[in-house]
Amino acid sequence: MREKITIDDLGKNNLAGYTELILQKTPRRTGAKKSYTVGAAKISPAIYLDDDTIPCYYLIQLGGGYIEGEYYENRLKLEEGSQAILTTQASSKIYKSENGIPSKQYTNLQLEKNSKLEFINDSVILYKDAVYEQSTDIYLEEGATLIYSDGITAGWSPDGKLFQYTSARIKTNLYLNGELIYLDNLKITPKDYEVQSFGILEGYKNFGTMVVIDERIDKELIKRLREETKNLNLDVKFGISLLEKNGFIVRVLGNLTQDIQKVINKVHTYLRKEFFEFEELDLRKY
Repeated sequence: MREKITIDDLGKNNLAGYTELILQKTPRRTGAKKSYTVGAAKISPAIYLDDDTIPCYYLIQLGGGYIEGEYYENRLKLEEGSQAILTTQASSKIYKSENGIPSKQYTNLQLEKNSKLEFINDSVILYKDAVYEQSTDIYLEEGATLIYSDGITAGWSPDGKLFQYTSARIKTNLYLNGELIYLDNLKITPKDYEVQSFGILEGYKNFGTMVVIDERIDKELIKRLREETKNLNLDVKFGISLLEKNGFIVRVLGNLTQDIQKVINKVHTYLRKEFFEFEELDLRKY
């Protein structure tokens, strides 16, 4: 974790909001060992959805959206044996960049031995002329379980046209016991090429990603997941791909964010029963 950030640091590097959350396992439940925010960032009190031992925290941004040059940083850690659910309060809105200076978000996520985390991010909405960079570093130790999802929409513009943002870059590095096992570096620049073309978004408007890491993942589980999702009657295109070690990735393309979320929810619900013996997750946002 970084040295303590204070309100005086907000002017440096245009830091708009800083979040630090460390969770630990106690004899009764997982709880917050440290919960600290500065600027336009807050963490909700713990909410208990499945039972009274596993907390859910909402990561909240108070500014209403990212303006040009703003930088948000999240540092999140689960200590050994702890289990939690994290989610964003709502979609992140990225506003226009008149000078081409990107709005940025960096997340550092650490899962110690045998910890378990479900981290559900709402989709990013990019406004006309937005420039956005998102970087996520994830570090897992032996026995850790991670279910992580995020996505991007086609954006918003006053005239209703799609893909009017300038650029979006999403980079994710995932390390297992210090070894890089997954690197995803996606950059979309709509003014340089047709985003919906073959080989990019395949005619669709939006996309979502889910990454899952668990020592129990194997080819047989992937086979069952493909069987579970094959009859979804949705206007989407998606694939489930096994990683080299202990994990898989789901990519979903669709025109409706709700349809993309239904695919991800279907996989998530299956895994919750398989890994945790829990029912479908209801985050009660709407």
